[in-house]
Amino acid sequence: MIDLDYKMIKILYRSSNPLKVGELSKILDLPHSTVGTCIKRLEKRNYVIYKRYQPVILSEKGIDLAIELIRHAKLMEILLVKELCLNIKEAHEECEKFNLLLSCNIVNKICEKYNHPDISPCGEVILNSSTCYCEELKKSK
Repeated sequence: MIDLDYKMIKILYRSSNPLKVGELSKILDLPHSTVGTCIKRLEKRNYVIYKRYQPVILSEKGIDLAIELIRHAKLMEILLVKELCLNIKEAHEECEKFNLLLSCNIVNKICEKYNHPDISPCGEVILNSSTCYCEELKKSK
């Protein structure tokens, strides 16, 4: 998967309303064709459900991946705030760029180190997915 795929999954997960390809294109400031290609790639891997001219919907697999992506970012955010003394805004902005950068093993160690936190420094709830996707994606390469 490429960074755009991960970004798309997080946007779809965080959106309060279902989004169409054109709306995603505007949010990401990317050509419609680029977003459409990304959606097709995600659909092929069963992360989204998409019918032409309809909103893009995350599948259960896509929701679980989104939770894992956000979990990794939120736990890294805690690490950056506590260990590197970044302010909350800086840590949040940096961590939004991370997409399964570290293995689930390392992320779980961060989680353990900070006693399995429920809330990130920026105030977002930290959820747990049912699958460690970084390991699954390594196998599919």
